[in-house]
Amino acid sequence: MNEQPGFRGRRTLLATLAVGGFAPLALAQGGRHVTIIVPQPAGNPGDVFARRLQQQMQRELGQTVIVENQPGAGGAIGVQRMLNAPADGLTAVMVSQTEPILTPAALASVRYKPGQMRPVGLLGRACYVLAGRPDLPAQKYSELLALARAADKAGKPLSFGHIGQGSMIHLMGAQWAQMSGVQLSHIPYRGVPPAVQDLAGGQIDLSFVPLGGLGLDLITTGKLRAFGSTAEQAPALLPNAAPLRNQDTALRNFVHTAWGALLVPRGVPDAAAKRLHAAFDAAMRDPEVQAFLRSQGTDPQSPLTLAELDRFYQTEIQTHQALARAVGLVAE
Repeated sequence: MNEQPGFRGRRTLLATLAVGGFAPLALAQGGRHVTIIVPQPAGNPGDVFARRLQQQMQRELGQTVIVENQPGAGGAIGVQRMLNAPADGLTAVMVSQTEPILTPAALASVRYKPGQMRPVGLLGRACYVLAGRPDLPAQKYSELLALARAADKAGKPLSFGHIGQGSMIHLMGAQWAQMSGVQLSHIPYRGVPPAVQDLAGGQIDLSFVPLGGLGLDLITTGKLRAFGSTAEQAPALLPNAAPLRNQDTALRNFVHTAWGALLVPRGVPDAAAKRLHAAFDAAMRDPEVQAFLRSQGTDPQSPLTLAELDRFYQTEIQTHQALARAVGLVAE
């Protein structure tokens, strides 16, 4: 078959782009792609989930989907970058409650407010486990509490690792200490993996560890010691991690879960928001995605409409701003 001049080159270009993960449709749209910003370092839960959804969303959208890590300032750098991009539905951010809601309450330099964003997808919820270094001289929660009180009385509070001022892990540690009547020495880290690794290595005493991935592996292999979970009921992946609320009457209201959500600027047109929402829902219906989420300790969220997602988000704003006030969080 004879080819017109330039046709062979164009076909070669299309083949090359396809091999590189670029669909021809994306080329037809001027090479525009969807960017999911993860305001956390690589390997953090939000990064893992975004990359797991990437392929399915790309297939549904008929466009290249790029996952881009933009950590720093409690996630504010990544969130602000999303807000600074054109509000056209081509830039979104994968977050927990920390980056859009808590970081503005913790850092005076942050200029955005939670209400400037809207969710187009919700992954589900996961609990945390109060975990200690493997050689901590306490085997069960009552012994840990006694140890923490003795250390506090001696003027050497137990060290507690978290992922930054105002992060969910930081606030849970502060609230647990407040409710338990002890002090903790707070040690910030740049992400969950280094905090968990230092905990397993004995450099810090305690942390609230997300139930899934590295944390779950270290607990089940005895390299971390689990004292209880932040869930209402014992988690299926770790049934021996009894809820903290059941182990101490002072903690009867101590129930916390993390969620993951895909947010866009509130000014994104409804049609663009609906398009992302449909692609996210399609990805979430994939059996392999559902199985992966459960393996990471996350209970997948049933499909929600955009209106339901917005109501969920508004409620979470109120809940977590109240938590920040309760522990005396002051923007620094």
